[in-house]
Amino acid sequence: MSTMYTRRTALTALGLGTAALLAACSSKSSESSATTSASATESSTASATASVSPTAEATTTVEPGPSMKGEVVLADYSSTGTFEPGTKEHKAVNVAIPVEPAKLRENSVEGLHAFIAYWQATLNYLLLTGDGTRFTNIDHTGDYSTVAEFFQSMYASESGWVIGSERPMVLSLTADRPTKDTRTGYYTWATEMVIDGAEGAGVYSKTNDRVQPLTEVFKYPGKPVAGQIVAHYQDGTWRMVRRAPGTASASPVPSLSPSASTAGSASAEATAAGSTEATTASAEASAQ
Repeated sequence: MSTMYTRRTALTALGLGTAALLAACSSKSSESSATTSASATESSTASATASVSPTAEATTTVEPGPSMKGEVVLADYSSTGTFEPGTKEHKAVNVAIPVEPAKLRENSVEGLHAFIAYWQATLNYLLLTGDGTRFTNIDHTGDYSTVAEFFQSMYASESGWVIGSERPMVLSLTADRPTKDTRTGYYTWATEMVIDGAEGAGVYSKTNDRVQPLTEVFKYPGKPVAGQIVAHYQDGTWRMVRRAPGTASASPVPSLSPSASTAGSASAEATAAGSTEATTASAEASAQ
C-alpha cells in the first residue's frame, strides 16, 4: 500500500478505515484464533487448528481492589500552549501530547488501566494530528495499522483533518475491575465507546470543502457502543488481543466519496485490510 494518497483517495480510505476501527474497538467478539501445524511422521504432515479463547471455557477471577469503573482519562499531557480545535482554515493547534504513565508497563490491574488510558490518548492524538508514532508503538496487534496509515496520509497530503473536537473518541470502563482467565492470563474489561457528536465535530475535506460529522465517519449508532478490552501481559508490556471482523469493509462515507469507481477500489482495499488484520491477530495468537 502506498504511504501517500491523492486527496480523493485519502478521504475515501478514511471512511473505510474509521468504520473498521470502530468495529474493532467495540466488537463484543474479541477472541483470537490460531492455526498450528504439527508433523505426524517424516513422510507426512497433518494440520491442526487450535483456538485461543480468553473467556470461553475458562476459570475466571476478579482481583480485589478499588473500583476503576468510569471514563478513561490519561492524567499527564505535555503542551506548549492553549488548545484550539481544528477549523476549515487550519488543523488543531497545540494538541496536548500524551505522556506515558508511570505504571504503563506494570504487570497489575493498575498497569492495565494505565495502558488503556494511554492507548486511548495516543489514538485521539493520532486522529487530531496525523502523528501515529506513539500509538503504533504500543498497539501491538496490528489491527489499527491501516487506520493509522489512512490518517497519517490524509494529514501529510493536507487533504483533510479533524475539526471541532478535542477528544474524538471517549472510552469508559463499565465494570469495576477486569476479569482474569487464570488458565491463559488474559484480562477482559467491559467497555463503552462514544464518538464526539458535538455540533461542528467532524472531518473536513479540503478537496471538496465539506464537513462530515464524526458520528457519520465512524458509523456511530448514536448511543454508547458496548464492547470489551482483552489484553495480557507479555515481554514486559501489555498487549491487546484483537481480531478485527473480516466483514468490516463498510462502504465509504457518502460525502467524502467522490466517485463510484474510487469507492469500488477502496472497498477492495478495505477487504484486503480485513484479511491482513485477521492474519496478524492469528500470528500473534500462535506465538503465545
